[in-house]
Amino acid sequence: MPPASLEGITLFEELPAEALHGIAQACRWQRYAPGQLVFDRDSDTLDVYFVVKGTVRISSTVSPEREVALADVGAGQYFGEIAAIDRQRRTARVVALEESLLASLGGPAFVGVMRDHSGVALKVMGRLTRIVRDLDHRVIRLLAQSESQRVWCQLLKLSESDPVHGGGIIRDMPNHGEIATWAGTSRDCVARAIGDLARNGIVRRRTRGLVISDLDRLKLMAGED
Repeated sequence: MPPASLEGITLFEELPAEALHGIAQACRWQRYAPGQLVFDRDSDTLDVYFVVKGTVRISSTVSPEREVALADVGAGQYFGEIAAIDRQRRTARVVALEESLLASLGGPAFVGVMRDHSGVALKVMGRLTRIVRDLDHRVIRLLAQSESQRVWCQLLKLSESDPVHGGGIIRDMPNHGEIATWAGTSRDCVARAIGDLARNGIVRRRTRGLVISDLDRLKLMAGED
């Protein structure tokens, strides 16, 4: 018997219980520790993975020193379908961010599920379309923005409005390496970009967070106006 069910996987939410049980039985179930590799770039595995518990990160390496985060995939989601469909090597690496339980289904079996259940196939097509659009948007940013601007954009994404003092606030500030991974830059660049903001009075540190005193100016500098 599988250690858990696939009932929480949104891709399969419209499948009848019998079909869902059959897929779960065909899956290989494995637990991953934080930092454990699920698969690496250029791997020839074709499995599709369903995140039953935990979170994994999909990333790509642009140089030996620089890694770019592509997506964090949490419970209820899935990944790996591109290789299952085109039967080519992996183009990214996946690492568990926390204790995770994954169920993996062989590529041919996954394609069979798509063939047998049109609703599943349509959802996969919709997800692939969103991936293409998102990557297109990110490529434009990489070409049009400086490294500092990408860091500032990431700060804006992490921030929420501060109802007490106005402006914005990041309550739990990630470390520089984490920000660099999403901005496609280095830790040193992140430190310089945040330092520039602090020297100009646009941000200031607060315990574990960061206060954005002049949100409008930060948006202008980041090209988000």
